[in-house]
Amino acid sequence: MKRLYIITIVLVMITANSRAQSLSVANIEAQTGEETELVVSLTEGTSMTALQFNLALPEGMTLAESDVALGAATNGHTLNVETLDNGDHLFVLYSMNLNPFKDGELLRIPVKMGNVATSVNGKLYTIRTATADAVSHTCKNVEFTTKVNDFVLGDVNDDGTVDISDYIGVANHILGNTPDGFSMEAADVNGDDTIDISDYIGVANIILTGKP
Repeated sequence: MKRLYIITIVLVMITANSRAQSLSVANIEAQTGEETELVVSLTEGTSMTALQFNLALPEGMTLAESDVALGAATNGHTLNVETLDNGDHLFVLYSMNLNPFKDGELLRIPVKMGNVATSVNGKLYTIRTATADAVSHTCKNVEFTTKVNDFVLGDVNDDGTVDISDYIGVANHILGNTPDGFSMEAADVNGDDTIDISDYIGVANIILTGKP
C-alpha cells in the first residue's frame, strides 16, 4: 500500500512538470497599410512572475505608435519594449511585487500592415520566463501568419465601404444570384475558400463592429 502511494505521488509530480508554460499568437489578416493588433496569449504561466521575448515582424510590417495594451493575464506587471540592433523588438514583463501571471490574453500589440499584398510569417523567439525565486525557463519559439490584402475584407461590391449592400450581396451569392462585380476574395471573410453563411455573419460583424 505504501509503495502504491509513492508511485501515485511520482506520477502526479511528472504530470505537473509536463505542463510547460507557453505563448501563442493569433494569426492576423488586414488590408495594406491598415493598423491592427497582434494578440499574444499565455498558457500555464501562473507559476511565473516575469517574462521576456523577441518579436520578429514580417517584412513591411511595423509597430504602430499606439500603446501596447496589457491583457487579463497580467497582474500588476510593468512592460518595457526595446528595439534591437537587427530591427526586432524585445518585450519584457515583470512585477516589482513578484505577482504571478494568470492564463489568458497577455498583450495586444498594435501593428501596421505593409503596403504589399502577401502572406508571410512572423515569430516570437528567445522566450524566457522566471519564477519568484529566480528560476528561469525557456519556451518554444512561436510562429504566426499575417495576411495582407489589397482589398477591403467584406467589401464585396468594391465601393470602398462595408455596408448593408455587401451583406445583401453575400446573401444573394449564397442563394445562387451572384451580383455583377462580386469579389470572391473580399467575401471570404473567414478565409476558408468557401462563401457560406459564416461569411454572411462575418460581413454583418464588420458592419456592426468594424472587425470580422
